[in-house]
Amino acid sequence: MLNVILINLLSLVGSYALGAFPTGLFVAKMWNIDVRKHGSGRTGGTNVLRTVGWRAFALTVGGDILKGVLAVLLARVVVPEIHSAHATAVLGVLLGHNWSIWIALLAKPDPDTQYAPPPRGWLQWLTTQGRGGAGVATTVAAAATLFPPVLIAAPLPLFILYYWRYASLASLSVTIIFPLEMLVFGWLGYTPWSYFLIAVIASVIIFWVHLPNIERLRNGTEKRFGQRLVEKKPAAPHAKNG
Repeated sequence: MLNVILINLLSLVGSYALGAFPTGLFVAKMWNIDVRKHGSGRTGGTNVLRTVGWRAFALTVGGDILKGVLAVLLARVVVPEIHSAHATAVLGVLLGHNWSIWIALLAKPDPDTQYAPPPRGWLQWLTTQGRGGAGVATTVAAAATLFPPVLIAAPLPLFILYYWRYASLASLSVTIIFPLEMLVFGWLGYTPWSYFLIAVIASVIIFWVHLPNIERLRNGTEKRFGQRLVEKKPAAPHAKNG
């Protein structure tokens, strides 16, 4: 039992370190843009799209998906028989993507910010200085690698994104779909119950980090998917001669 707990902790830490790689931050730097200083300040694909553009978005999402896939695959290679460790990798990569130790270390210290004594102060520093992306693409990729049939419900959030054009609304639908799927698969005996537990925890985290988006949706101020932060102004018409 102790060995299983230790293995799960190692899986959590390892997948966290992988998920913490700030794909969007480095991709945006290729366009000489610090995405943390624009829009929501997050380094996920949606803010990169609004800040930089579609090519940067594609690179960011591709890298974030790769993180999710690798996290679960590595857990399976290292401990193929410990299924709970495979599920824990989904949670770890999500936590790393949301609160990245690498982003926190790269951030400039704010002398006006005061933190509580450790270890609580360390968590405050990480959550304030290490904000990454919301982690939906990474989590979906990790969940699909963990148990591919979860993709059977993928058309629903994609339809929501296409029809209403709110990335946050599509992401919030995942927080409902993911645990429901794992509940059904667990009930039918296709997956261990650890998968359902991780799905619930991951969905709560994704929902929580989307609370500002929910507020903007209620106020009608949420930007639609693909909408740039700065719209180009039309060129001024030439003055007529005479």
